[in-house]
Amino acid sequence: MTVLESTVHPLLAAGADAAPRSLLELLLLRADSPRQLSLVQAQGEVQQTSLSDLFNAARQRLADWQTSGVHAGDALILLCEDRLAFLEAFWAATLGGLVPVPVSGGTSDEHRAKVLRIATRLDRPWLYTDAGTRKRLAALANNPAYADLSPSFTQLDQRLLEPTPLQGQRQGERHGQRQASDAVLHRSSPDDIALIQFSSGSTSAPKGVVLTHRNLLVNLDAILHGMDMRSDDRMMSWMPLTHDMGLIGFHLTPVAADIDHLLMPTDVFVRRPGLWLQAASEHRATVLCSPNFGYEHYLKSFKPDKARGMDLSPVRLIFNGAEPISAALIQRFNTSLAPFGLSPTAMFPVYGLAEASLAVSFPPIGRKVVEHRFHRDQLGLGQAVMEVTDPVGATSFVSVGSSIAHVEVRIADNSGHTLADGHTGRLLIRGDNVTSGYLTDTAQDTLDSHCIDTDGWLDTGDLAVIYKGEIHVTGRAKDILFANGQNLYPHDLENTLTMAGVVDAGKLAVAATPGTDGDELCVFVLHRAGPEAFAGLRDDIRRELSERTGVRADRVIPVPRIPKTTSGKVQRFALVESLVNGEFDAALAALPEDAPSANDHDADYTAPPDAQASVTDQLLSICNARISDREVKAVDNLFELGISSLTLAEIHADIESAWPEKLDITDLFDYPTVTEITAVLEQRLAEQSGSATQLVDA
Repeated sequence: MTVLESTVHPLLAAGADAAPRSLLELLLLRADSPRQLSLVQAQGEVQQTSLSDLFNAARQRLADWQTSGVHAGDALILLCEDRLAFLEAFWAATLGGLVPVPVSGGTSDEHRAKVLRIATRLDRPWLYTDAGTRKRLAALANNPAYADLSPSFTQLDQRLLEPTPLQGQRQGERHGQRQASDAVLHRSSPDDIALIQFSSGSTSAPKGVVLTHRNLLVNLDAILHGMDMRSDDRMMSWMPLTHDMGLIGFHLTPVAADIDHLLMPTDVFVRRPGLWLQAASEHRATVLCSPNFGYEHYLKSFKPDKARGMDLSPVRLIFNGAEPISAALIQRFNTSLAPFGLSPTAMFPVYGLAEASLAVSFPPIGRKVVEHRFHRDQLGLGQAVMEVTDPVGATSFVSVGSSIAHVEVRIADNSGHTLADGHTGRLLIRGDNVTSGYLTDTAQDTLDSHCIDTDGWLDTGDLAVIYKGEIHVTGRAKDILFANGQNLYPHDLENTLTMAGVVDAGKLAVAATPGTDGDELCVFVLHRAGPEAFAGLRDDIRRELSERTGVRADRVIPVPRIPKTTSGKVQRFALVESLVNGEFDAALAALPEDAPSANDHDADYTAPPDAQASVTDQLLSICNARISDREVKAVDNLFELGISSLTLAEIHADIESAWPEKLDITDLFDYPTVTEITAVLEQRLAEQSGSATQLVDA
């Protein structure tokens, strides 16, 4: 018997012999399911649809597409922010044997160019998107700077599918629309391609992970076992559906388990993070998720008095993955939410990646987070780690447990030789859930499998150590740098500076450039004040790194923005490229040679460019630093510029740094132009000044 037949979780099948062998068969099992998919909206209201309704909508959408000429095997780029429309299209593609390719459009021209670059890697793909996004892609294609991508857009534009309302759905009936029963379903085999997941990192050379139905179903089975899925569980996520944790972890998993689940748009979480746990409380969610930055973002706006009445006692698991996991942040989160019933054992640090169809390792359920401190000088590839109790000179790592069902892991050196437990090395994985390779060119059945050796082991690109029987991921192999005679991990040094209070989380990035005696350690810092203020910060950074890690920063560089992927990960490579290309030369040249004492700089580096400038000019400076592909004017509506929710959050964070507690992020929706924001800010500043005067007079 195959893995799919013999080990599939009981919740996956209607009976012992009914285990699905493709995603189509999985959805057919849910064709009559009353289980609810709830879509949480911006004000907390909920739109509900049953799995059976989702199935029928997908069939009807497929029937419409088939009149347009779609066929089994065609690739379908999914570029759609509406979550229900996205899922209808995803399942329509699955039912018809198409290959869904979820892509996030982002906000900049480079992110939109990524969509067109992906299209060039596919064989005459279809594009599923709305009219507004299609218009922005057209504008990009007409930009001389992207002339090479114009043919790609022309081809996509001829194979465009729009998320128009379905018959009797949302906006009434549409004349001439086909019935769901007209759709011709395609019976995919387990080894047919089910999904192509493109990386969210580099925009110039996107990497497409090819996943089969077998890959996905095997991993879903392991996830259900590993999390001890229960029939009364209710899962909730704000992660993008273009991200593997969002789509596979928190949509396919509850569909497989036939349980209720809730989805919140990512932009709603970004501008109203408090709604995440409020909705979880209201709907009695039991399983949640977030990468590291989400917990930080939630805590920044968390006010216990506003959370009064919130009950998190039903939450039994909170998946924590997709980024390096901070034990200190977990402790802060648990401490802050304990008064609201959150269990100290709910946090569930995990490891996974798209190449594994998502999950690789889980910790035991019902256990508190396990943290180990290793000596910073003993983390080089091939070295045996040394556990220490003194935090000075140590780096903290969180255990992500052991490998889940159907996947093997081992730690190897650069030559592929297995290292003993307790030694840092490259993390390799093997199993039926692991991809066979990456998409290479226009032929979808041609895979780049260089990352997989002859024994089937895939190099994840991560470094890790198996310590006391459990996996501890230490960093990305491509990010590790050798400087000051040591192997260094960027996220470790970033955390050191953040924990020291020198720079706020998310406002710096550590990377390296080649030097004559090894890598030069560079610290990029978000900065908009003058060079004199930055000189003090530069000294603070160098002092803290030296005292806490024994490492010297060769260069501390002021930058106008910290580039991130659409899922919030810092793009260190982009900063290094900009540095090498001379984009920061002028800012570095303006810095004084001998920096003044930095003991009392009062974090001026987070202030607007010119504290003496008008409020309008300062706001324009903030917006233009964050929105790099156009000049923002005072009368521009920020949302009509197509900015992402993450960019909006960054703009609000910068405003908060300059004028603390004067604007909520929701104010930006009520006052979306710089002119309107200025008026509100000036009014509130005047009210504060008046209150202070009254207090002094009293």
